[in-house]
Amino acid sequence: MTKLDHGKYFTSLPREYYVSPEHFKTEMDQVWSRQWVYVGHMSQIPKRGDYFTFELGDESLLLIRDEGDTVNAVHNVCRHRALRLCDQPTGSVRKRLVCPYHSWSYALDGELKTATRQTDGDNFDYSDFGLFKIHVDVWRGFIFVCLADEAPKPVASMIDEKSTADMDMIEPTRMKIAHEIVYDAEANWKLLLENGVECYHCPSVHPEFCVVLNAEEMSDYYDRDMVPEVVQGLVIPVKAELDSLSMDGSFVSRKLLGKFAEGAEIPREFGAGFMTQPGYAWGGFHPDYGMVATTIPVSATRTKMLCQWFVHEDAVEGEDYDVDELIKIWDVTNIQDLHIQERQQKGLSSSKYTPGPNSFDQEPGIRASLRLYLDMIGELEDSER
Repeated sequence: MTKLDHGKYFTSLPREYYVSPEHFKTEMDQVWSRQWVYVGHMSQIPKRGDYFTFELGDESLLLIRDEGDTVNAVHNVCRHRALRLCDQPTGSVRKRLVCPYHSWSYALDGELKTATRQTDGDNFDYSDFGLFKIHVDVWRGFIFVCLADEAPKPVASMIDEKSTADMDMIEPTRMKIAHEIVYDAEANWKLLLENGVECYHCPSVHPEFCVVLNAEEMSDYYDRDMVPEVVQGLVIPVKAELDSLSMDGSFVSRKLLGKFAEGAEIPREFGAGFMTQPGYAWGGFHPDYGMVATTIPVSATRTKMLCQWFVHEDAVEGEDYDVDELIKIWDVTNIQDLHIQERQQKGLSSSKYTPGPNSFDQEPGIRASLRLYLDMIGELEDSER
């Protein structure tokens, strides 16, 4: 069992949690495979048969649109001789997924339809060899998956009414991805989590961000509004006199989101979003655009971070927004954060590292996330439950 609380302060985790391949394997099995993981948005698969893949640990996941708004998720592995069915990150099929090796074919929901020159029921039953399915939950156009045998409760039931109402104002189902970046960091994924749920570091690490961010309100959010849920609402607040989270606080897209594009009054300090923890993703939205980032663990000491910038589905690049300006503040901030986490990982590799004191006032979000993490892997002390 691992102890976090030490009287007037708490700590992060011992060194081995950030460097050990054994701990990493446990996390993939007990955390990343059991919680809702954000993987993408419905706009990536607008038509039936459209698909994209998502890599999580050793697993390749295939997300494919079926009839209407139905999204199917299956393991991207043929049940015959294990070929990856789709080797491109995005694409489209017509009525079936067809393995290019021996032409076994599957319906869009993973049901085996044809095993070449083998009749159903002769040597085996087709119904026993469909693609392995993955739980999917689509909330306001955002796609989450869970690899566990039994799915967690629905995403919608975890997010509070106020956060849901704010997201409905910007109508996420009417957005599109304007730009995407995959960052690579030589750092353990939990360092991205811990950094992301505190703003204690913001004034010293993010001078550009703090020109527009209401850092005090952000810190208060982690103290006041963090809840022990795998998914929850999130607000990244800008200063009251500003319009959006951009380099100068002005809108970066002329075409506003959702009801604001139709003339609805914009509340001061409006923000909306969501967060997953301990497997970490966050989405922050303002009246004109939004950004969603999801951490993707690669090894005990390496993590990728997929970031997607969203605009209104009718916004036109070069007329309504400029990509460089759209991504600038988050790109600068992400690079600053990941540089810090890589330096932190180097420090953690020292044999002399032991967890230092964290502040209940300045870093409460870390404690909340790590308690949930330890609970999921079965290592939270009974006294801290």
